[in-house]
Formats: sequence, structure tokens, C-alpha cells
Amino acid sequence: MTGRNTLRLLVALTLTAAQGQAVFAQDAATAGDGAATQLEEVQVVGRQRSAATEVLVERIDQPVVTDLLGAEQISRVGDSTVALALRRLPGVTLVGDFVYIRGLGERYSSTTLNGAYVPSPDLTRNVLPLDIFPAEIIESLSIQKGYTVDRPAAFGGGNVDIRTRRIPDRFEIKFGVGSGWNSDHSNDVLSYAGGGDDEFGTDDGTRALPREIRDAIQTYRGSLTPAAIFDTLRMAGGTPTFTEAEAINRGLATSLYRELDVKSKSPAPDASVKASVGNRWTLDDEGRWSFGVQALGDYSSSWRNRNRINRSAQLPDIDNGLTERSVHQVAITGSLSAGLDFTEDHSLGMVALYLRNTDDETSLTQRNNFNFRREQGAQLRDYRLRFEERELEMLQFRGEHALGADTFEMLPFLRAIRPAAFFDGLQFSWYWSDSTARTDIPNEVTVSAVDVVNPATGEVLGTSVRSTTSAADFRFTELEDQVTSYGGAFRRPFELPGGNLTGALSAGWDYYEKGRGYVQTQLALGTTASTAMGILAGTPGSVFTDAHILDPANGFLLSIGGIGTESYLAGEVIDAAWGAIDLTWKDTWRMTAGVRWEDWKQLSVPVDTLQFDPAIGKIPLTAEQLAQAGKAVDDHYPAFALTYMRPDFWAEQFQLRLGWSLTTARPDLREVANSTYIDPFTDARVVGNPALVPSDIMNVDLRAEWFFDGGDNFTISPFYKTIDRPIETIEGAGTDNNLSFTFINGDTADLYGVEVEWFKNLAFVSRWLGQWSSGLFTAGNVTWSSSELTVGSNTVSLTNDVRPLNQQSDLILNLQLGYDAPGGLYSAVVVYNSYSERLFYAGRNGAPDAYEQPFNSLDFVFSLYPSERLSLKLRLQNLLDDSIEIEQGGVIVLGQELGTTAKLDLSYRF
Repeated sequence: MTGRNTLRLLVALTLTAAQGQAVFAQDAATAGDGAATQLEEVQVVGRQRSAATEVLVERIDQPVVTDLLGAEQISRVGDSTVALALRRLPGVTLVGDFVYIRGLGERYSSTTLNGAYVPSPDLTRNVLPLDIFPAEIIESLSIQKGYTVDRPAAFGGGNVDIRTRRIPDRFEIKFGVGSGWNSDHSNDVLSYAGGGDDEFGTDDGTRALPREIRDAIQTYRGSLTPAAIFDTLRMAGGTPTFTEAEAINRGLATSLYRELDVKSKSPAPDASVKASVGNRWTLDDEGRWSFGVQALGDYSSSWRNRNRINRSAQLPDIDNGLTERSVHQVAITGSLSAGLDFTEDHSLGMVALYLRNTDDETSLTQRNNFNFRREQGAQLRDYRLRFEERELEMLQFRGEHALGADTFEMLPFLRAIRPAAFFDGLQFSWYWSDSTARTDIPNEVTVSAVDVVNPATGEVLGTSVRSTTSAADFRFTELEDQVTSYGGAFRRPFELPGGNLTGALSAGWDYYEKGRGYVQTQLALGTTASTAMGILAGTPGSVFTDAHILDPANGFLLSIGGIGTESYLAGEVIDAAWGAIDLTWKDTWRMTAGVRWEDWKQLSVPVDTLQFDPAIGKIPLTAEQLAQAGKAVDDHYPAFALTYMRPDFWAEQFQLRLGWSLTTARPDLREVANSTYIDPFTDARVVGNPALVPSDIMNVDLRAEWFFDGGDNFTISPFYKTIDRPIETIEGAGTDNNLSFTFINGDTADLYGVEVEWFKNLAFVSRWLGQWSSGLFTAGNVTWSSSELTVGSNTVSLTNDVRPLNQQSDLILNLQLGYDAPGGLYSAVVVYNSYSERLFYAGRNGAPDAYEQPFNSLDFVFSLYPSERLSLKLRLQNLLDDSIEIEQGGVIVLGQELGTTAKLDLSYRF
């Protein structure tokens, strides 16, 4: 036996041995002294090494370069979310909550859930924020770095497929609890009054845009100024006075949520609870029919201090700020899956998923600029409250069918279909998915104040809300994405006489439609009256009281408006069809080739929710502008892959893969929308660019893989990509104290590099260190890459026309040193992750480019298994206490602390 079949058998035997030896060791440990002697002669394959070996079977079968992580691997290194787990794979880094693959940003990658499109509940990104997926719902993660035509053509860095947990083969109940602590909130956190349902990650209506203001927007036709109110009342036939109109304006202001005082409190420790129950039943005596159900729930709550330093690159000593920032995060997950199987020929599955991820942020910023400087006795103070609730609901149905012997036996009439030989072994799979993603920011509040400080010591002597009509800014944001996708595929395996040539013909289709509604309402409240100066002294809660606002002498004014055209409607539709052939010659050569056709259409239009003039309309575009706002591309995307398989070439098995493909990267709906939003990480104003067009990408991949007996493996993977019209983020025109970002198409970009990955059992060191060390192993990967982007004619005053791609790191390290105790009683692993300097955004008008500085993460995980049912896990994360820093021209323009985290989890399986 040679080639692929030998390799599959090798992996299968390794897994079988691992499972059998672990059971033997468990029994031997309880059998007395004689068994203990026998136990010393048994080499137990450890939990962590077995987990790493299990994913090899699927990786071997893939026709292109693919990396995989199984649920057991994720558990062993202690990663609590999908985002944290993926950074362990070669060429993968984490930027915020999003994965960058081979130095390409999220727009160059796609994320699917069980193979289906899913919308993002994050208003700032197109792809899913992977931190919302707890590791407990994951069966495995696949990053396909080489393109195949059954995947979406929007493919650059790779496709991440999240596979949800399978239904267990027998009755099983699991329950777990956990707690934790972070060094940066060992004392107090900032908080405010909030609502009654905050612990469940949802607002109870406390912060929402008041009904009185919603009605007033309609009544007064989009304007809340006293003049607009006066005109409306007069046109309705009344005889109002302007004083009455001002009183109505002030009365509307009192309907806003104004419990704005920031206070310190001792945070509760991290808490998590998770539970799952599942079973599978056999429905007939022959065991052909089976039905299974699994339900899972997960809840977690944590507090984190995320203090920041902001500086201007031009005047860092004058224009700077320090932000004390606390975030209360609540995550809730619920899933229900069911499956019906008939032998191995037919399988029907259903998955219903609900995710909620909420960040409740409280921050207090003390900052200086050219007009307010501490050495002159004054500084600015910003109070900020931000409650963001993100939800994802998904319902998915799937089916896999094959016309095998069991099907023909149950349905003998199928034999009469001609040609019968063609239908024998025919496979068909299908899916249908409907999902909705929502982001709700019911009330993002910023209050500007001025501190009187002691120039010598910096002590705050007093504070007052600023005398301006926009001293308090209230922003209400709602986003909803609805996505429906479905598709199917046929596959017909074949084998030519003699058995030297085997293969399969496959073809399929996919349909995807996405609709988005984004609505933002912004209100401002303040006063410039000289008679109000006395009542502006104090905190926001003491200034914005009903008595102060309603007093005409104080001159408070409520206005509605914003920072641009904030709202928009958008949609996207993709029709796709594909065909492919997969051939294997003598179990030595494998060739896969195919082509995918996609018809892509996109439309994004601004919406002026305050426009009530029917002659203009809510969509302020002419018919010609509306026609130009749409984008459409109808194109073909080919792919080719060749694999050479040879046994006994420096290892028991060797594979050499070559892949080539043409793909695309398309602008996201938010990037082409003529609207403005605030990026929560940098507080930058982000403006869309309707002129963006898709990028064309050529991908070349090469991978050499050596698989050794016992699960050891070594991989080296060079890659090369060229991108025509790459989409990049650049610095836009900002204000004195705020960054601004926008997007452009450059001319060309090149990216190349090499990934090296390994897994090595270190049992040989036991000859020197003793039998205890036979459980040592090492795993890891190193990625080196380089890129060059030429912006060309679209320079828009960029400082550097030629530079690296955004967020591309020259060097990425993922290193693991693990230990599995004999008998599987406990395991431990030390995990190190690092990336080199990477471009954060491009500067303009002579300002240098900004670079994110290297980040070094060191984690330790210890797992104890007192019994087959009980497990305890200790996780220590970011032991080096590294922080995030953005440097521009030698100045740290943004720095954020993360702290060191300790977590303890207990799980029990009934």
C-alpha cells in the first residue's frame, strides 16, 4: 500500500493507539502494584499530542493548502474564543477581534459558519468578529489558504470556516463553571448607573432614544430648534410664542438619559457558566436510522481596565491625553442542533444559533491641546459612556446524500433509472441558511468639560462642563444585516479499469443576498449663556439636571444633527456556479482543477433621516447618481492544484502541493457607503469612499509536508500573491484632537513569504532526563513575509507612495512547549505568540506612517484530570504584561494596556 491510503492508515493507527493506551493506563492505575509495574512499560500517547494528530486526517485529504484546529487542541492551549485560537496557526495574527491571514486584512478573507455565509454584527467590519464565538461551541476550525472553486471567490488571505459541535454518539451532559482575574483591574473600575438588565448584556430601555424625541422628529420635520418648533406650531393654526417653543425644546432635552456621573467601584471577578446536553437514538432494529439532538448554553461576564494614552505625532508634548477606560463585557450563547441519519448514505442536520456580545464602556479622559495646557492651569476632560450590544441569530439546514448500496436496497426502483451505472455512488449535498446580525448602541454619550489644575502638581482644583451648545453629545446607532444563502453540489466519484486512475467530477451553485440598514441619530445639548456659568461647575450629573435644563435663564438648547450623512441602506447579491475535476494517478499524483462563475452586484445609498421635503426625499441622490452608486462584476475565477505523494522520503509519508488561482477582494458595504462612523478602537472618524472598486488577486502556493510515525510532522509553505487595485486604509482629514480614516484603491501590491510548521514528540530526551520526560513535546510555526504596495495616481497627498500593506508583519512566531503526564493525569503547555512591527495606517501631507509595535504574548495552561469525568484548568495569559502601542514618527500616538489574566475553570461530564 502506498501514497494517500498509507498515510490515512498511519494516522488512524496513531489515533487508535492513543485512545487504547490511554484507557489501558487508566485501568492499570487502579489495578494494584502489579499493574503499576506493567504501566511503566507502556508509552502513553498524551492528551495534547493526540489532539494535534486528530486533525491530520482531514488535512491530508485537502487538495490545497489548509490549516486546521480541532476542539481538543483549542481546549489544551486554553483559548476561550475562536479569535484567540486562530492566532496559533501559521501566518495568522489578531488585529482587535479580527483575524489577518498572511498579512492581509479582513477584507481579503472570508468567514463562513458550517460552510454558509453569515453577516457580521460589527458595524466597523465586513467579516465576523471572531471573539463572539466561544470555544465551547466549536468542533473544529479550518483556514483554507489555497483557493478551491467551491468556496466564495472573495478570497485573498484565506477562508475561515467555523464548524459547530457535532451531536454526541451517546447520552452526555457537561457542566462547567469558571472565574478569573486581571491585573489591570485589581483595584477599581469605572462605572455608571446603567440599566436593570446590564448583567444580561442588553439595555432595558433606560438608554434608548426617548419616544418623546422620536415623535418630535416627525412632528417638527427633522429639526428640533425653537425656530422649527415655532414654525410648525404656527403652521398648524396656533398662536405660539417663541418662548413656548424654547420651553418645548428644553422639555425634550429632559427626556434624555442623563445619569452620567462616572464612579469607581470594585469589580466582580470574571464569571462563566456553560452547560450542554446531547443524545443520539437508534430508531430501528437494524441500526440504520438514528436521530440526535444537542443543546448548549454559555454565559460569561468580565471587567477589564483598558487605559490608553493618545498623543499627536506633531506636538506630542502639547497635544496628548490619558484615558481611564473600563469595559464590562457580557457574552451569551445558545445553540440547538439536530440530525437524522440513514446509514452512511444520508444525513440531515439543523443548527440554530444565538450569540450576544455586549461591551459596556465607561471612560474618563484628561487631555491637553494648544489652547488648554496643564502648565497654564487648564486641561480638557471628556466623560464617555458607550453601550454596544451585538447579536447574531442563525438558522441553518444541511443535507448530504449518496446513492449507495443501502439506498438502492431501500428504494429498488432507482435501479431502473438509466444509465444506472452513472447514478451508482452519486453524491449530493445542499444547505440553506438564514441569519440576522444586529448592532445596537442605544446611547453613546460624550460630555466635554474643562479642569482647573495646579500647574506645578497637576492636581485638579475644579471642573466645569464646557460652555458650548454641544457640551453633551448623544449618539444612537442601529445596524441590522439580513443574509440568506443557499446552494448545492453534485459529486460523482469514478475509477477507471485497472484502478490506476481514480477521481471525481463535481459541480454546484451558490446564492447569497445581504441587506443592511444603518441608522444613526445624533443630538447635542448645552448652553452658551453667560448667566449659566455658575451652574456648569461640577460633574455632568449635577449640571444636566431637570431644574437646570428647564430654567430659561440657563439657556440650554437641544439640537439634532451629526458629523455627516450618518445613515445608509445597502445590499449585495451574488449568484455563483462552479465545476471541478479531481484526479489521482496511482496514489502518487493528484490534480484538481475547476472554475467558478460569480455575478456580483452591490448598491449603497445614503439616507437622510431628517429630510422631510418630498421633493428631495430620504435618499438625496438624483436618478443618475443612483445608477452610478451601483456596482456589478460578472467574472470567472479558475483554480488549479497539483499534489505529489511519496512514501519514505525523509519520513514515512511526504506530500508536495502546488496551487494557483485567480480570486477577488470586494469593498464592504460600509467602505463604499457615503457615511461616517466612529471606530471604537482608535476613536477615529471613518468615512466611506463610494468610488472603491474590487481588487483582482493572483495566488500561488507551494507546500511540502513530512508526516512521521507517531504523529510528528514538519511543513514548509512558500506563497506569493499579486493584487491589482488593492483596497487600503489611509489617514483622512481630521480635526485637532481626532484621527480620520478613509479608503482608497492603490495601483498594485505584492506579497510573498514562507511558513514553517512542526510538531515533535520529545520522548527521546528521557534517555538523559528520565522516564518522566517522555511526555514532553514541542509544536509551533514561524512565518516570514514581505509586501510592497504602490498607491500610484491615487496618492491623495500620502506621504509614502510605496509602502507595506496594512497590518502585514514581517515575522510571526507561535511556539509551544507541552508536557503530558504518564497516565494522562495532567498536562501543561507554555505558549508564546509574537508578531513584528506592522503598518497601522498611512500618513498624509508629510506626516509619517503609523506602525503598531511588536507584541509578545506568553501564556501558560495547566489541565488536571482527576477522573474521566472531572477536569480543572488554570490559564495564565499575557504573563509578560505587554501592551498595544502605535508609533508614528518616533512618537507613541496610542498606547493601550491589557494586563495579565488568570482564569480557573472546572468541568464535569455526567
